Amino acid sequence: MLAIFVKAGLVLASSLLGVLALRTRLLDLPEPLFRRGVLALQLVPALGLFVALYVVGHQEPTSDVPAYYLPAARAVLAGQVPFRDFTLSYAPGFSYVGAALVYLWNSGKAFAAFAMLMNGIALIGWHTAASAYFERSTVRQCTVLYATSGHVLVQALLGSNQAWVSAGLAVTAVLMTRGSNVGSGFVQAATACTTKVLAHLFWPILWICAPNRYRWLLGAVLPTVALYGAFIVAGAGPGLLYPLRHEGELISPGNLPYLLDLALAGMGPLEHLIYDALALGALAAATLWLYLKTRTVAAKERQALLLFGLALTELVFVLFSKKSFTGYVLFAMYPLVLVLVTAVSGWRARVSFLLSFNVLLAVEPSLWFYLDDKQRSLHTWLVAGGGKAAVGFALLDTALLACYVYLAWLSVRGVERMAVGAMTSRNPSQSVTACSLV
Repeated sequence: MLAIFVKAGLVLASSLLGVLALRTRLLDLPEPLFRRGVLALQLVPALGLFVALYVVGHQEPTSDVPAYYLPAARAVLAGQVPFRDFTLSYAPGFSYVGAALVYLWNSGKAFAAFAMLMNGIALIGWHTAASAYFERSTVRQCTVLYATSGHVLVQALLGSNQAWVSAGLAVTAVLMTRGSNVGSGFVQAATACTTKVLAHLFWPILWICAPNRYRWLLGAVLPTVALYGAFIVAGAGPGLLYPLRHEGELISPGNLPYLLDLALAGMGPLEHLIYDALALGALAAATLWLYLKTRTVAAKERQALLLFGLALTELVFVLFSKKSFTGYVLFAMYPLVLVLVTAVSGWRARVSFLLSFNVLLAVEPSLWFYLDDKQRSLHTWLVAGGGKAAVGFALLDTALLACYVYLAWLSVRGVERMAVGAMTSRNPSQSVTACSLV
């Protein structure tokens, strides 16, 4: 229980830091100084806590780091091949990155330090990408609020690889704004091949918004095929689908299927099939809608819809997937903050919502593990005598889902605004060819 209070306290302290930063001259500094300032705003507290917890306090990162990250990294250092000699729930290249980190520092703390580095890259990358489409004041407020996000801080201290995905998306978005279709596709290939299968979740919207879709696809697919082909040649072919099979059998709280279990628990194996169909249907519908929104937008203007499209894709996934821990929100946390900043007037309203949202994101999974130590479905938990604890947790999850729905609604409005803005910014020659774009 102490860990839950610590996480909540970190979120509150981070939010207070964000409020104080918004009331200083930081927002008015020249761009190079502003970037240094927000980097310090993010990294100094993180490094201070890192030293306090892991250097002075001699603690170790918990969760997936000791259970999965370290064993996979050490197996590779021992000469084993993922999926051939040991199973892995992540992408083929993940354990090799982990092996490099463990080689440099034989401790789970190396993953926390690397997550902080990835957060810094993500911060500057997201800020740079947003600056290409939004006015300076909006972007800077968003960047400050993201830099002081308690959820981002907690995930870094845990050493999770969610920050790797966020950094990859941020760099991809930057390259896309600069017209580097192949380069942005290649970064996504590198990200997906070294993190987790979930990184492919954003490929449809990235392809939709790429100015040259064929070149982006080329940059993303060819390296991915080459890497997976190398593992097949090494004898790991039969195990490469393990992450999909294994993760597909799991369920977590923090999503609509977790609550629907109260009504569908008696349907046996059909229940999981319903959840899978629900998630795939929702993602397909959102992707189709985003694609249709770009049909009348000039190719070089499509990437203007990217950040809001990433936010919507993220929210649809965490709402409808039966396994969507709150850590996954970190993938597109900056676009989510941007959605809020552009739609909600008044810094007090923004900060209040983000404070509540970050607290829910940070404590919800820990509270589930604490209250339901057997990690059961909601229906099973209640039947087994979960009582007030189960009901209270269900209400907490409902509040989290309400935040997701609200942000999804704002994301839809944001996409529509950006689509209209892209249309009105075209010149007459672009209008003639808009409907025939690839």
